[in-house]
Amino acid sequence: MLLRFDEYPYHQITASFAGVAGSDPQWNDGHYVCLSDQAGQVGLTSSLRLYHNNDVLDGFVCLRHAGRQHNIRLSRRLRPAMDELAVGPLRLEILEPMRTVRLVLEDNEFGFALDVTCRSGTVPYEDPAEVTRVDGRLISERMTYELTGKCEGWVRAGDERFELHATTDSFFRNHSWGSQAGRGGPRLYAAPTIGAKRRVPGVRQWVLFDMPDHGGFYFIDPSGRKASGQGAIMLADRSVPVTSVQHDLQFYEGGRRLRGGMFELTDAEGTVRRYQVEDLGWVYCQGGGYFGGFDDGLGQGVYRGDYHVEGEVWDVSHPTQITDSSGRTFEFDHAWAENFTRLTSDGQAGLAHFECVVITQPQEWSAQQGKTQQGKTQQGKTQQGKTSADA
Repeated sequence: MLLRFDEYPYHQITASFAGVAGSDPQWNDGHYVCLSDQAGQVGLTSSLRLYHNNDVLDGFVCLRHAGRQHNIRLSRRLRPAMDELAVGPLRLEILEPMRTVRLVLEDNEFGFALDVTCRSGTVPYEDPAEVTRVDGRLISERMTYELTGKCEGWVRAGDERFELHATTDSFFRNHSWGSQAGRGGPRLYAAPTIGAKRRVPGVRQWVLFDMPDHGGFYFIDPSGRKASGQGAIMLADRSVPVTSVQHDLQFYEGGRRLRGGMFELTDAEGTVRRYQVEDLGWVYCQGGGYFGGFDDGLGQGVYRGDYHVEGEVWDVSHPTQITDSSGRTFEFDHAWAENFTRLTSDGQAGLAHFECVVITQPQEWSAQQGKTQQGKTQQGKTQQGKTSADA
């Protein structure tokens, strides 16, 4: 199968761009795009991702507004429309590689939509490639780069429409690819790992931020991953490594959701930058299918028919509790959420995608990553998932 990309002389294996080198169902490649406005009216996470060996493309948008989170999850058969980064009403257009993308969610049955163009004025940050083996067994290998910048366009939630402006509002995105545990469906037949800890107690931070004259990224993981403690200040002409991260963070009651604080970065050129942090709200990526978050509990990268869509609306105004449309209140069995925060530094204002996770219990690598989570239920669906088999 030939794609338009096959016209270019950049092949890495003796196959067209329709295939990858191995058969691992966890192999995936895709974009994660987030944005927020300075006023704190809207914050959203989204993704479009290809699972070449499962013949699946899936995506999501999770939009926070006024203490409510609107979710849409979509999936389709990847081939033959493999070179279209689109599924149903959701699409990502790469207008200028490493510079400009356009994210569109057209009108849909879940009542929210958007059309936003994201432009970066800095060079990207290339994370170190990470390969994880447990007792010689390959668990995960992944490559990522990070970008941030300004966004403009509009977001609509119900009858309310919000304009985004490049002078004040920011996007945060990364592109990652590789074999990644927890995606591509359950590992039902492999023996579980023994004793290997994927997460250890502590405060994990994945922070991508945008200021008027620079962007930045840093990553802190108490489990000691290769990328932990690394990051960069992203400028128009260069990326300067971060050599030190200091932080003092405060949390809402319950100790799991970021409220504010500060962090301080020292870079390889000796510049020290200090940022004050103010919470603008959080988004649960479970609403996008993470942690087995699809209605069938199987997570991302699973074939659900030639086309599938589902979603719901949650009340997420409480720092730890979620309330669905039926009025039922619950908490997820994980602490993950993506905070959006306002930053101030040296008299300037900016924004950050501030993933800050307080891990209290160690978590092991599992041979069955992606299986139905214990306690996972049909959380306030506004519509049953539709597949080609249902039609």
